Amino acid sequence: MKQKTTYHQYFATVILVVLQWLSTPLFSQRLCKNQEQIIRDIITRYLGAEANLRVLNNGKLSFLTVGNDTLFNIHGLRYVFKLHGDSVTRLDQSVYHGSNFYRYLFEYEGKMLALGGYGMFVTNHNLEAFSPESHEWYLIETHGDIPKGIKGTGVRLGDTVYIFNNCIEGNNINITAPDKYFYSLDLKTMTWEQHHEFRPEFLSTVVYDFFYLKDYIIAKGVNHSFVYNLKTREYLFHDNDALGIRSFNGYNTEVDQNKLLITIKDTFQFVYKDTLRDIEDLWVEYKKLAKPLVLSTPIWFTIQPYLLPSFLLITLGLILLWAIWKWRRPAISKAVSNPIIQKILLHPESVITLETLDKLLEIDYMEGESKKPKRHRLMATIESSHPGLIERRKDETDKRRFVYYIHK
Repeated sequence: MKQKTTYHQYFATVILVVLQWLSTPLFSQRLCKNQEQIIRDIITRYLGAEANLRVLNNGKLSFLTVGNDTLFNIHGLRYVFKLHGDSVTRLDQSVYHGSNFYRYLFEYEGKMLALGGYGMFVTNHNLEAFSPESHEWYLIETHGDIPKGIKGTGVRLGDTVYIFNNCIEGNNINITAPDKYFYSLDLKTMTWEQHHEFRPEFLSTVVYDFFYLKDYIIAKGVNHSFVYNLKTREYLFHDNDALGIRSFNGYNTEVDQNKLLITIKDTFQFVYKDTLRDIEDLWVEYKKLAKPLVLSTPIWFTIQPYLLPSFLLITLGLILLWAIWKWRRPAISKAVSNPIIQKILLHPESVITLETLDKLLEIDYMEGESKKPKRHRLMATIESSHPGLIERRKDETDKRRFVYYIHK
């Protein structure tokens, strides 16, 4: 009896674990056939035959776990469904749609939120939340350095949402260009901060498609793509042909965990192409090229614009100081070049006799009557080129004599 009870407990535990496993987000990122058919029937009322051409199984771009519920929001539209079993329940009462393609869908504090998006020839910066009580979407006010428009890669890390690869949409009038900033939104204060984009690949690549997989995000440009690893917080930037994802786009690609699956359908739901790309394998193949995903602008890039002006100002200042020094001390420069004054400056004594002075002036070999005028001329020259270098005073021990002070 004891063994039977143990067996039943073990069996019940296994069943419970399996049920919990099956109910996790890992297995809630795809619609079953019945769910897909119900959703297509609903949107067909509004979109007609176009509804059958839409890709619905696009991973975290549309599926969101909120509490114990798995919600489904169609990319670019306002419709919200709750998934349960093999059926769905529509939660919204929306009729307006088509204004938030490429919006970033995420959960925060038990709410479904959508950020930015493109539609009606406008890229918006709206932060919207879905209310299950009113069955409608409502705007959340944000502050700070709000982007003019948000159409980029969204990553939520804790209480902060980051937007990379943001595009300045040309709306078919101007050329679509990459944003020179990336952004962070503090969800506690609802405050935006913009960061100068310092990576050349981000500043030169316009992204057109976004795939949100279980552990990866792919931001795909015409020729090159970014692959973000959410587990390691790294990214790859590489050629689409080399990565093997050129044929995948937002109109033909389904997401299954960490795999991309092309399922092009016609209006009769006929699949005529089926190609798989495992992004986990892609990452392993190219991980040596991975770079860390830096979440703020490095200080060196922030001060870089000021380095050249600062260098020029410092250089000009040094040149000006040198010119002032040269202008104020011309005599010293000349004195150093005069060999007699060099001897006077190098003399070890600061008080000398007339005899010593004559030696320094190199006139000690002359007769007495010849020395006096020569000494007078040399002393006048020295005083002119180096004022105050030699000072004559009465000898305190013998008032009939003079001594000479050298002021170095």
